[in-house]
Amino acid sequence: MTIRRVLMFVLFSLLWAASFPPFPVLAEPAPGDVIDRTNWQAAEGLMPEEVLNWVKRGDGAMVVGTVPYDPGRFLPPVALANREANIGRYDVDGDGLVIDVKTGKLPKFIDGLPFPEIDPADPKAGSKIMYDKYYYAYACGNIFVPFQGRWVGRKTGFEREIGCEYWTFVFDGWSPARKLRNPENVEMYSLIRLLSPYDIRGTNILTWRYRDKRQDSTFAYVPAIRRARRMSPANRSDAFVGSDFCVDDAGGYGGKVNAFGWKLVKKADQLVPFYPGEPVPLVENDEGEWEPKPGNRRITYGHQKKGYQGAPWWPQELIYVKRPTYILECRAKDRYYNYGVQYLWIDAETYTPTYKVIHDRSGAYWKVEWQSMAASASADGTLHMVGLSSQMAVDDRAGHACYLVFLDPKNTARDFAHLDRNDFSLGGFQKLCK
Repeated sequence: MTIRRVLMFVLFSLLWAASFPPFPVLAEPAPGDVIDRTNWQAAEGLMPEEVLNWVKRGDGAMVVGTVPYDPGRFLPPVALANREANIGRYDVDGDGLVIDVKTGKLPKFIDGLPFPEIDPADPKAGSKIMYDKYYYAYACGNIFVPFQGRWVGRKTGFEREIGCEYWTFVFDGWSPARKLRNPENVEMYSLIRLLSPYDIRGTNILTWRYRDKRQDSTFAYVPAIRRARRMSPANRSDAFVGSDFCVDDAGGYGGKVNAFGWKLVKKADQLVPFYPGEPVPLVENDEGEWEPKPGNRRITYGHQKKGYQGAPWWPQELIYVKRPTYILECRAKDRYYNYGVQYLWIDAETYTPTYKVIHDRSGAYWKVEWQSMAASASADGTLHMVGLSSQMAVDDRAGHACYLVFLDPKNTARDFAHLDRNDFSLGGFQKLCK
């Protein structure tokens, strides 16, 4: 009798379930699809959950698309030329530094990407991915990048704009740098200059990065006291001039690789924000530098679009392209660092970070720092690279964001730039600031 009752219950349950239509299986997003608050489930797993929540609540929509080139092949010439030669040539030691496998010591110079092949099972894979991120940038030589930073609130809309420049002078990764005298074993110099408005004009930050295990030397020039002061490494996680960024948010992560512990969580596909269309044309100027050909390329944002109902910082022109991605868990070794655990999503072929999910020191979610990509290429195809077209930090607790404008007709960046090394010395820095 008991068995009969069980069989009858099972049969009744099957008949009842069959009377309902099956749950729909959501197709994977395809080019031309628009992901918004009505179908956000289609993009689950293809971006951080925190980012998908923006779409779910109506901050903006994502247009799925393609680009007419292969981003994985858009590597600077020195990176392409040394791709095969660097396979298995380098490793990462216990201090988190790149070493030559044959000697077990720091290499005197690295041409191109040190780790052109990444083994996901390698416990050092996270650090190797991050070194590739930096050396991709070094392979573009010295750079000069003008940009603007804008403050935007969910309730307040546009608040303010600052004008800035970012310079780097590299000693590694780019073949001409091999000829430079480098007694201090420097990896690169960087300089952030604030040009406007008047209340912050003249504030500048200089960083010396070393190839050995020494931490960065960072100096800030403050106009009010007319002198440069040395910053603690912990200051790199402080808010940058009152924005939603910190200094270490530059380019996804702007600090030293061995200052963090890096763990590769997994490799997966993601929808990467891209500026659409053909690569931005590059032309060589009279100084032998490469810069974008004048045009009308720009990204507009929600607060610039009349009647827009989403988040005022939502970018309008971007498309979202499916790309292979590494997801890294990263933790600062400095216990006074302002961020807790972070998760960095980084393109597996261009090593460009896209999303960084940031938690506070208690482990609670705080904000997302993210950037979009844009390709550039010379007319003859001998030079092609992928860089940033925008960068943004969204503080979900405060309902506030700051974004950086790179791709704009008024901003003429220069790759392989001719910069004066003396400007990056402490004396030259103070002179430059005054």
